[in-house]
Amino acid sequence: MNGADIAVANATFAAALVDQWVICGLTHAFLAPGSRSTPLALALADRSELRIEVLHDERSAAFAALGHGLSSRHPAVVLCTSGTAATHFHAAVAEAGISCVPMVVCTANRPPELWGVAAPQTIDQTDLYGPSVRAFLRPGPPDELDPASFRPLANEVWAAATGGVPGPVQVDLSFREPLVGSAIDLPPAVAAPPTGSPIVASDAAIDSLVQAVLGEDGRPRRGVVVVGRGESEPSDIADLARALGWPILADHRSGLRDGRSLDRFDTLLRADGDPHRATERVLRFGEPLASKILGQWIGALGRADGFAVHSVAPWGRRIDPELVSATQTPEWGTARRVLAALEAQRVTPLSAWRSQWEDADRSLRAQIDRAITPAMEADVAARALRGLRPGQALVVSSSMPVRDVEWFGPSAPGVAVYSNRGANGIDGVIATAIGVAATGVPTLCLLGDVAAVHDQSSLTALGRRSLDLTILVIDNDGGGIFSFLPQHEVLDEARYEQLFGTPHGTDFAALAAAHHLRCEELCSTTDLEPDGVRIVVAPTDRAVNHRFRQHLATLRPQ
Repeated sequence: MNGADIAVANATFAAALVDQWVICGLTHAFLAPGSRSTPLALALADRSELRIEVLHDERSAAFAALGHGLSSRHPAVVLCTSGTAATHFHAAVAEAGISCVPMVVCTANRPPELWGVAAPQTIDQTDLYGPSVRAFLRPGPPDELDPASFRPLANEVWAAATGGVPGPVQVDLSFREPLVGSAIDLPPAVAAPPTGSPIVASDAAIDSLVQAVLGEDGRPRRGVVVVGRGESEPSDIADLARALGWPILADHRSGLRDGRSLDRFDTLLRADGDPHRATERVLRFGEPLASKILGQWIGALGRADGFAVHSVAPWGRRIDPELVSATQTPEWGTARRVLAALEAQRVTPLSAWRSQWEDADRSLRAQIDRAITPAMEADVAARALRGLRPGQALVVSSSMPVRDVEWFGPSAPGVAVYSNRGANGIDGVIATAIGVAATGVPTLCLLGDVAAVHDQSSLTALGRRSLDLTILVIDNDGGGIFSFLPQHEVLDEARYEQLFGTPHGTDFAALAAAHHLRCEELCSTTDLEPDGVRIVVAPTDRAVNHRFRQHLATLRPQ
């Protein structure tokens, strides 16, 4: 095949993939610059109905696609050139794989005859992301393919990314030169693949859960419902908890931190006495929460009674970090089915039990609110949520910010909260927020200074993007979370600071200026509602934060 024919084959193949993905529902693509990816980059850019974001760093592009998937629950395409570029996708792909976030990961490649012969910018992409992807596809150079296979390939990719267990899919795309051509005679369009069927619990599993939450007398046992990000409708879980008379311990990602769950459960579980000491059952929906104290409490309860903890797990995942769950039940529709069974049995809720928890939570909330002072990290987290309106979004970094939001954040009805808690990394947080904001949702990104420094490449050309994104940086010049680990107590100050405190001295105002971004320091009158792109810096003191956390351990419900 001559060069002109190769160029046509490349362009036609790429245009057919993109056209079929548009039929499937593709709306966004995140591209990193490069040469070998030219055919697909041009095909994506030629579609006016697609929003194209070009990010200079491959890692940023991948995390932006991840953020889009978190927010929309639909895959975006993320594209890079050949060589090591694809390796920079890996962190985001790993997070997407663990958290079941759909992504179409397109990694360009040189043709097979140039593999293993020291051709430049070429690596072995075979199963590059291992088990993190739902599928690895290598169709081969387009000039060797039957055009009738183009659209079925696109459907296969989409179906794998959006199946019952959604996640990333890698497509290893080999292109021969020349890379620029014009598409002709696209193969006829075909129907999009059917939506993947969710994993559902058997009737026996539902019966087992009903038996677990009820005592021999048919009344609910004393229990709690723990809720993280998952597949359930929040209202279904709230209705189930109300029918049992159980309190809800939830993070903001669950959609239940809107007045229907406890706000200060981490501090409550640190205190001696009831009600948590009298708990007999834990029914956990979704992913684990950030609170280590909650995890320890669940683990102790499960080890004391091997039938006390029951996990209702999303997307077929095993959710049992304490290794104590008596059962693992698929989450899709389970809350509604268990509720229906309880209603059929006319179960009377333990209203007094739930009131005990709510009274204790209310007492602790008042004490904690009095102890929080302006410019404290807990105050910054609370202000982040109070600064948003329904329909807006908060992206929270792992490490301390996600804990501050979980422990001190107020109710925030209608505010969507996202955090990369699959692998709990602090990489790509700004890029994740870019992806969420690219869906059209005004977004506030709350992260620590180390996470901000880690992802500063995502600031490149950020001011040119049509986004409403506020980046709120908690700046305590180092890794504040390590202050709560044994290393802080057993190491001398110099060694601790060298290895864990890790001060960096970054001037965030100067960094913002280098990228032509607005920057301001957080003060009492700062409006955090996203409006365009800007950085807000909240200076805090690690020592003050540490003393505040020590004070929390002394609080008791009154």
